[in-house]
Amino acid sequence: MIYSIFLFLSVNLYATLNRMIKYIVPLLSVFLLSCNETKKENLTYLGGKIINPKADFVTLQNHYEELIDTIKLNSDNTFIGSFKNIKEGLYLFRHGSEFQYIFLEPQDSLLLRLNTWDFDESLVFSGSNAEKNNALIENFLINEKQSKDFYKYYQLNSEDFLRTVDSLKVLKDDYLENFITDYPETSENYIDVLKVALFYPLFTKLETYSINNRLKEEPEALKEERFVSHRPEVGINGDSLMFYSPYRNYVYNNIYYDVYAENVKDESDDFTIAVLETVDDKIESRVLKNRLLKETIIRHFYTKTSCSLNKQAYNTFSKFSTNDADKEEIACLLTDVKHIPKKKRIPNFKLFSPQGSMENIRNVIKGNSTVIYFRNKEYSSNKWVASRMNYLINNNPGVKFMVINMNEDKNEYIKELNIKHQFYLHKESDAHNFLTSRYPRMVLVNKKGIVVNGFCGLSSEKIEKQITDLQ
Repeated sequence: MIYSIFLFLSVNLYATLNRMIKYIVPLLSVFLLSCNETKKENLTYLGGKIINPKADFVTLQNHYEELIDTIKLNSDNTFIGSFKNIKEGLYLFRHGSEFQYIFLEPQDSLLLRLNTWDFDESLVFSGSNAEKNNALIENFLINEKQSKDFYKYYQLNSEDFLRTVDSLKVLKDDYLENFITDYPETSENYIDVLKVALFYPLFTKLETYSINNRLKEEPEALKEERFVSHRPEVGINGDSLMFYSPYRNYVYNNIYYDVYAENVKDESDDFTIAVLETVDDKIESRVLKNRLLKETIIRHFYTKTSCSLNKQAYNTFSKFSTNDADKEEIACLLTDVKHIPKKKRIPNFKLFSPQGSMENIRNVIKGNSTVIYFRNKEYSSNKWVASRMNYLINNNPGVKFMVINMNEDKNEYIKELNIKHQFYLHKESDAHNFLTSRYPRMVLVNKKGIVVNGFCGLSSEKIEKQITDLQ
C-alpha cells in the first residue's frame, strides 16, 4: 500500500516529452547558424517558441537572479538569443510571471517550446544538451507530484516511512545510473545538479518527518540520526544553487530542523529570531547569508495571522544583514504595514474595474465583507494565485474577493480566475502610498468597511479562519 506513490514512476520516464515531440517542428531553423563561427566566437544560443505568450519578450538570469539578457519575441512568437563566453551552469529562464531552470554550457544551441497555459507541463527541449534539460524538467514535475502525494505518508510510523523513502531512493539511484550510462560525456557540474534534483527533495522529506514528529502531542521515540544520516555529505553553502528550488527548500529545512531541536515554539517571535541566528551561524557565504536573512523575515511575516512585524526580529535581521538595499526594502514593508491600521476604515483609493471604469474602493466593497489581494506578478504566478483564490472563494461564498494588480497593466488578467474578481491600479492611485515595498499584501475588511487585518499573506493557511469569520 505504501508504495502506491511510486506507481507513476513505473511508466516511461519520457512519456510527457514524447507527447510533445510532435510540436518540435520548423523551429530548428533558428539554429541554422555557422558552427565554425560559433566555435570561433564561443557563442551559446538559446531559442524557441512561446505559445500563448504573456509578454513580448523572455529573459535569462544567472544564479544571483541578475539579468543577463532580454530577448524579444518575433511576430510568430519565436525568439533567438546568443551569449558570448557563457559559464556552464544553471540559469533562470523567465516569461511573464513564470520561470524554469535551464542548464547551459558554452557553445550550446538549445531550443525550447512551451505553452503558457501549462508552463511547466508543456516545456520541452531539443538541440544540444536537450537530454540534460529534459531530465531536469521531468524530475521537477515528478517532485511536484511526489510532494502532493507525500502528505499522507507523514502519518506512517517511522519504520514504514523510512522504508517508503528508501524505496524511492532506489528508483532515483537507478535513474541516475541509467542517465550516466546513456550520456557518459556529461560533466560533473551537471551531474551535481541532477543529484540535487533527484535526492534533495528526499532529504527534505526525511527532516520534515522528524520536525512533524516533534510537534505532535505524543511524539514517537525516533532514532533521529537515521533521518539526518545524509547530512555529512550534503552541502548548504552553494551560492550557485541557492536559487534552485530543490536545493533552497532543503537548506531551509536543514535550518528549521536545528531550530526545532531547541524546542522554540514556531508561533512566537522568538522562533523568527532563532531562525535568523541559525542562518547567521551556519551560512558561510555573505551573499547567501544576506539573501536567507531577508527571505526568512519576509516568510515569517507572511505566515503570521497578525499584521505586524516584531521590532526585535527586525533589529536582529538588521544586525546580521550587510545589504543596505535589503534593509531599506524591509523598512518600506514596515512603513506599509502602518498605513492600513486595524479597526479603522480602509483608506479610499481609485482603481479600475474589470470593465475598465474608474471606481472608488469604498464604493466597490460597500456592504460586503471583502478580501482584497494586492498582487505583484513578480512574486506570484497566475496559476498559483488562481488556485489559491478559487479555493478561498469556493469556501467562503458570503465574502467578496478582489485581486488588484498593482503593476499598472490592465491586460494582465488571470485566465483561470473569474474576471469579475480582477481589478488593477493606475500609476497615480493613492494605493501606492501603502505599497511602497511592492510586496503583495492581503487586506481583510468587514461589512462596515473596517479593517480586520491590514497585512496578511495569501499563502498563509492560518488566515483562513479570519476569512471565514468575515461571513
